[in-house]
Amino acid sequence: MKRIVLLAACLVGFATLGFAQGGNFKSRGEKGVSSVGGILGYAIDNKALAVGVDYRYNIKNSIRLAPSVLYTIENEDRSTWYVNADAHYLLRITDKMTIYPAGGLGLSVWSFDYKKELFTEIESETKVRLGLNLGFGGEMRVTKDIIVGAEFKYNLTTERAYDQAMILSRVAYYF
Repeated sequence: MKRIVLLAACLVGFATLGFAQGGNFKSRGEKGVSSVGGILGYAIDNKALAVGVDYRYNIKNSIRLAPSVLYTIENEDRSTWYVNADAHYLLRITDKMTIYPAGGLGLSVWSFDYKKELFTEIESETKVRLGLNLGFGGEMRVTKDIIVGAEFKYNLTTERAYDQAMILSRVAYYF
């Protein structure tokens, strides 16, 4: 819980910097604009740090595609890779701030390492699950080409044991 509070505090700090700088910003959100970003977050169900990268491309003024790859660092003998294909519907709040609902498909690859008995070798098992991503997020311009944001995403699979909720933060460069 402390990590979540710290993450929220950092995002609010970045947002405040974005408003304080002022100046002329490029208009973002129009058709054809792209961004590449780094992601850092927390996988709530795994209780693990999540890191990743994404690419976002606006196919229309208010709709963008957002493929991403995330990795949850091993915790309690399990780690996960996520390959996501999401779409966002952009809602402009101000010229510097956007919020959006998100939805899409996610493929998760779960790796489990465990010992069957006390003095045996570690055995590995892999499970692959296709799921539905649902969530919402927001982003704010910090500089002319840099945007920071936060997102809540839930990956819903056919087996409840593999569902995952995540809180993610993102720093991106727009071009």
